[in-house]
Amino acid sequence: MSFLFLVYLIWPDDANDVYTFKALPNSVKSTLPGDSVQVTNLTAFFSDNYRDFVIPYYQEDYKNLVRFPFPPLELNYPPEYAFTVIKDQTQSTYLEELTYPFRGSLYINGLEPFIENTREPRYDGATLFGQSGGLYQTKVILRYYPSSLVFRIIVWLGINSSIIFLYKVGKRIFYA
Repeated sequence: MSFLFLVYLIWPDDANDVYTFKALPNSVKSTLPGDSVQVTNLTAFFSDNYRDFVIPYYQEDYKNLVRFPFPPLELNYPPEYAFTVIKDQTQSTYLEELTYPFRGSLYINGLEPFIENTREPRYDGATLFGQSGGLYQTKVILRYYPSSLVFRIIVWLGINSSIIFLYKVGKRIFYA
């Protein structure tokens, strides 16, 4: 079992940074301050794609980059958490994490000022996003946190060492 976990940890993938993930279809890359090179491993897009499309789209893209036969784990967070994992003062309607535990995490932050089906504003003052001469209904920010292969191997060694240590201590306690 330990060998399979090691294979999982050292499996090669193409998810090196956030720029290896595909852009949303029919989207425009944000050029706003803080949405490009100012923050490491962060990119943003304006589009008309809502959460129901965005999350499965990036789940499939992440799965293809890592080349595992199973999708990444999907975790849902309160929008306020975006201040911590995306960047300070990030407006958010939803925040989800796609992760392969011990390997890396892709955070997807969405801002949807309008309700998808009715196009009614969610709050007072909701406006469309203007970028590159077009108007868009949503903004999606991606932030990727990769993990180093060296740290993954250190974790594997630590887990194995702990199991061996606990086995030896348990053996002494129960058979003393």
